[in-house]
Amino acid sequence: MASLLYIFFASPFLLSHYFFDVLCCLIPWLRPSRTWSLNKAVRVRTVRLALLYMSLFSWGDKLRLKPGRERDRFEIIKAKSDKLYRGPLKDTEIEPQTLGATWTPSKPTPAAAKDPKSTVTLHFHGGAFVIGDGRDGDTGYLSRTLVKHLGCRYVCTPGYRLSSSKGGQFPAALQDALTSYLHLVKEMGIPGSRIILSGDSAGGNIVMGLLRYINEYGRELDLPAPAAALLWSPWVDVSAAMDVTLDIRESPYYKTDYLNAEFARWGARTVSDYGRIDPMHPYLSPLHHPFILDARIPMFVHTGDHEVLSDDDKAFADTFAKRGWPVHLCVSKGCPHDILLLGPRMGFHREAEEATRDAREFLASQSALHLDGAR
Repeated sequence: MASLLYIFFASPFLLSHYFFDVLCCLIPWLRPSRTWSLNKAVRVRTVRLALLYMSLFSWGDKLRLKPGRERDRFEIIKAKSDKLYRGPLKDTEIEPQTLGATWTPSKPTPAAAKDPKSTVTLHFHGGAFVIGDGRDGDTGYLSRTLVKHLGCRYVCTPGYRLSSSKGGQFPAALQDALTSYLHLVKEMGIPGSRIILSGDSAGGNIVMGLLRYINEYGRELDLPAPAAALLWSPWVDVSAAMDVTLDIRESPYYKTDYLNAEFARWGARTVSDYGRIDPMHPYLSPLHHPFILDARIPMFVHTGDHEVLSDDDKAFADTFAKRGWPVHLCVSKGCPHDILLLGPRMGFHREAEEATRDAREFLASQSALHLDGAR
């Protein structure tokens, strides 16, 4: 009740602030970034307002296991044997569940799955662990961009459990990530050497958790390592959003990004079950817990130089490079957070596609993956 009263009384201020900012955007030198067009500036500000209200009302997405408009591109993936979920993934309250996943441009046939030229990207969507579903309305542009400009044949985007729903706190999303990877490797027969793990924002955090798990338990579970990892504006320090001594609004990039403090806190609090799980956990804040791989996995890290996670992402890339990881850091100038996911909604699609082609060049030079020519 108290939160609703706060929203009611705060809304006039929030909306007047929004409209004032939009009016300021009419003057080029008053925009958050002078390099932005009016279209970009207004869209970024609008996305920030939308995320703020979603956070205040705790409007998380509700996942469905029905095909919807994805039709035969939507697949139901069942949880695997309990024996495969060990260590941090074995929880007395949170158990592996059935999930849905969307394939782009189509689900590979058994013959295509065995084709040595069929590179598959397993991508985990962003959304601070609280929003997103991996379907066309969420990751459609992202998946098509990876197929067209990265050169993979197929993209699989699982709809992992969200911490905004009951039972969605850690390790639910990571359990679903493992379930998805096991499905590709064990049931579809796609070798790890043809799989790229990819994730944007919170999805990048999930990728690092899955890589850590494979590194720690893969040998005893006969689970192969993937060929490469792509991290797009990864959220690598969940603990920072829970630290009362830190304030995202003090970031020099806060005005040029759409992420806000309320959205980050919502995600951090719920995924950590309101602090019951240490947000500094190695599987939640990999920035502070680098590890050395048994296998050689090239890692591409992308960030925008106008986003609040930029410094963390750069520090993360540097830290892991010093641990022996083959790392390539790509910084998109003038860009806010996660342009691969929201690029076309904010006018940053060209920059997103350019970054994806950069990822392709890196993987082509660092791996044996077959990547179709960028178009």
